[in-house]
Amino acid sequence: MALQKIPVEKNWSFRQSTSLGPNGGIATTYLPVSQFPTVAHLDLLHHNLIADPYINTNELSSLWVNDADFTYRTFLPDVEIEEGKRVEIVFEGLDTICEVYLGEELILEGKNMHVGYRVDVTSILQQHRGKELELRLEFKNAPAYAKKEKQRIGYKGNGTDVHFGGPERLFVRKAQYHWGWDWGPALNTSGPWKPIYLEIFHARISSFLVRQEVSSDLESAVLKISGAVEGKHEGVVEIDVLSPSGESVLKKKVKVQVDEKGAFATELEIQKPELWFPFTYGAQPLYTISASLPGLDKQERKIGFRRLRLLQHPLKHAEGTSFTFEINNIRTFCGGSCWIPGDCLLPRFTAERYRSWLELAKAGNQVMIRVWGGGIVESDYFYAICDELGILVWQDFLFACGDYPASADFIANVKNEAEGQVRRVGHHASLVLWAGNNEDYMLAERWGWEYDPSDQEGPWDGTNFPAREIYERVLPEVCERLAGGVPYWRSSPYGGKTSNDVTVGDTHIWDVWHGKQSPYQAYKSYLSRFISEFGFESAPSLRTLHQAITKPSERHWQSLTFDAHDKGPGHQRRYGMYSGENFRFRFNPLRDFVYCSQFLQAEAMRYAYNHWRREFRGEREENCSGILVWQLNDVWPGTSWALVDVNLQRKMAYYVTRRALAKFVVGAERVVTGTVPYMVTSYPEPKEKLSIWAVSGHLTSISTILKLRAFDIETGKEISLPSDDAERKVELKANGTTEIGDLNIPSAGSTVIVAYLSDGKTGELLARWVDWPEPLKFVVFKKDVEVKIEVEEGGKEVRVSADAPVKGVVLGVGIEDGEDAVWEDNFIDLVPGEAVKVGVDGLKGRKVNARWLCDWENEVGFEL
Repeated sequence: MALQKIPVEKNWSFRQSTSLGPNGGIATTYLPVSQFPTVAHLDLLHHNLIADPYINTNELSSLWVNDADFTYRTFLPDVEIEEGKRVEIVFEGLDTICEVYLGEELILEGKNMHVGYRVDVTSILQQHRGKELELRLEFKNAPAYAKKEKQRIGYKGNGTDVHFGGPERLFVRKAQYHWGWDWGPALNTSGPWKPIYLEIFHARISSFLVRQEVSSDLESAVLKISGAVEGKHEGVVEIDVLSPSGESVLKKKVKVQVDEKGAFATELEIQKPELWFPFTYGAQPLYTISASLPGLDKQERKIGFRRLRLLQHPLKHAEGTSFTFEINNIRTFCGGSCWIPGDCLLPRFTAERYRSWLELAKAGNQVMIRVWGGGIVESDYFYAICDELGILVWQDFLFACGDYPASADFIANVKNEAEGQVRRVGHHASLVLWAGNNEDYMLAERWGWEYDPSDQEGPWDGTNFPAREIYERVLPEVCERLAGGVPYWRSSPYGGKTSNDVTVGDTHIWDVWHGKQSPYQAYKSYLSRFISEFGFESAPSLRTLHQAITKPSERHWQSLTFDAHDKGPGHQRRYGMYSGENFRFRFNPLRDFVYCSQFLQAEAMRYAYNHWRREFRGEREENCSGILVWQLNDVWPGTSWALVDVNLQRKMAYYVTRRALAKFVVGAERVVTGTVPYMVTSYPEPKEKLSIWAVSGHLTSISTILKLRAFDIETGKEISLPSDDAERKVELKANGTTEIGDLNIPSAGSTVIVAYLSDGKTGELLARWVDWPEPLKFVVFKKDVEVKIEVEEGGKEVRVSADAPVKGVVLGVGIEDGEDAVWEDNFIDLVPGEAVKVGVDGLKGRKVNARWLCDWENEVGFEL
């Protein structure tokens, strides 16, 4: 008889089991849960026992929940247990410190949010046959437990080692962002956050590991299959391989013998496999690999065949080595973003929400997502959807911004966790890297921990950086044994003479916005081999801010409530400083702050992405092979570095990165052509020449035509260019950058240049670039500019045009008309003589409004 799985998801109730909170406790009797799985914050919200901590300053009034203990209970169904069968109760995830009782018997003590547990309860259920049996989960708050662990293990740090929360967070295996971060609230959850179920079986496949290796010529692949069986069985596991179309690729199922310890292993060769590619280079066929104990149990894994290598070779014209992901012998430029958990209250983040976010990333041409180490190894849904969509995943192990302990029991806990996570998600085609942690080596260097990179032997437990044992021994061994061909990287950032060496490995670039607070135009000077983190803050949409701030008098950028929703240190002064350096701005009313802060972030992203992608120049010229912005998503309705706010409202920067990561890009940069006269200050250096290039993600060369036009910004009149500059044929090399040449700019300080790159055969427009003089604050715009908006194609397309150059046109539906439409493109620069087409969904006959950068004394186009 086949394995039977019975969900334990009904009739759950909870109560507060400590006296914290208003009036000494507000949920001291059992109440029904809001959903299952769940956490205490969700259930308290459901019963109106706390105010929504995402709204106003309610985070403060709900902080007591972080320090409270809660009990969850239900009653197990009465199950019939046949002779020779076993019953196990499976907990996929308990958050975090939990004693589990079945009846009066303690059956489990959980101390790690990131692992699953399985307990044999056969004898207990047999003893209580026909009786109601309580399953009770006693959760203790994680901060109190962590503080005791810190005292027990001993903290070797010096107090500067923890940026977020207190140092106690390092001593418990729980999502670190639950202590609060610089983009989200402090909601330290507890509860049964993943499914619970019973399994009844004679025998089951207790482990099933599938890894694959594709040959260098891509003509064949080897499936490496291993696993384990427990219980009574005939000693044979049947393996089958189904093609993407569902047909078996084997002549017959392969029978694999199980040894006396219950283990099995085999290797199968597959000829001419259909290869899995990132979406920028091909399709995503997925094979289904199954292992079955006939009539007893069956396990399946979906895999994509792909040859993966992390190339770190010397470069032709640059110092150091590349850091390039090669998929199926194709060097891949990995443009994308970093991912934080989608919610503080994780059980309510559904498969549908994962899909919406990842489809949005793909629509933005983001081919890589980095899952940050302060959150979780994501849901199975996340990786399955990335497999389907062709998005590459860089996965951090779950350590972030801290000096972690390395006592024997802590390391054992970490090793068990790492093994479980690598086993769970390691087969996914989308997964291309395991990184040991987020920023711990960088902090070691910054804060002067006892870290000698030349000491590769250890032991390090006598130093104040003992976690090297985890990153340099435990995790690499786990990956070597279980990760297949997915490489391990010691940290992010890591490489070279220092952890943030721009010539080797990956870097986190935070001297713009943080650190030195360099101008965003300095991004070019921070070029590195792979930028795995950098960012620039901006506000969410006005709709999202109105959701977060319900009191009208608090809806301005200097209110207490607004400030509470921007956790970034020093944000108030940085908005003004960066804006003042670049363009004329106004921050009140709130809609102006939204526009100006998003404009600022978008221009910073425009500068960074286009300059850094330019440096993916070709074979052994991969001076930069990836750009991952911090961050794609938000966890709550707040102001942060996200490209998209928590309600999936795309910021201006999302559209900039979408264009910068397209298959074809034309870019330009104004070049300094002189110096400021002697003894004169406060004048910008003259930039009267334009350097032009194009980037192709196509795998073969392509013939194109480049057309250039120039306009006077204030009058809108076209400025004639020499015929050799106005149009030329350009042969773009494959999968890299082609330098096109220089253009002398007439009246550079008042001239905008637009470049059009078209297919040389079909005339199809491949890419467009509008280049402006900087800083924009010195630019004089036409005061009576007319921006024309025409809705066409039954409300599915909008055409936008202008009679003079216009910077940063944002289209939208007025907030008074409900939710905004979904715009295929936005934040558009316009020049005369063209109409830019923008696809739109959900317009529903509503009026389209627009706003753009202009002289604030002449407020036109400010209806949004």
